[in-house]
Amino acid sequence: MTFVLPPTAQKGFTNATSYDQHRPSYPSAAVSSLLEHLGVNGQNGARILEVGAGTGKFTELLVAREEAFEILAVEPHARMREELERKRLKGVTSLEGNSAALPLGSGDVVDAVVAAQKTKQQVLDGMAEGEVVKNDRGEVLLHGVTFLSWTGKI
Repeated sequence: MTFVLPPTAQKGFTNATSYDQHRPSYPSAAVSSLLEHLGVNGQNGARILEVGAGTGKFTELLVAREEAFEILAVEPHARMREELERKRLKGVTSLEGNSAALPLGSGDVVDAVVAAQKTKQQVLDGMAEGEVVKNDRGEVLLHGVTFLSWTGKI
């Protein structure tokens, strides 16, 4: 499946610097709760895959934590990704990709997968080409890891 960023998204996020300056961040309590649910709260050096990282609003909160996470920040929009890279966040690797085309090799392992601004349907639509596996709680497992979104459990 070849992913093409919709023209409205391509055009709408062209001014990534302005977007980053005006878009509010996420509540730190929500971040802690999410990381606790994923089992990486307090896990030093955990490897986290962030899908749809944008300019890094959620990424910054992960980096600010004491766990020193290794973060693979995946973002399809070049300008948004450039804004994220401009921040030079410690422990963050910025990668081009999306939920339908994750830039991971078959041997790559992550401890958690997050998507701060994705809905359940957006993630499932993006993963539709591959097999979606769920655990006994109905949460999507990606490479054997629970996948949660800020906007709701999948």
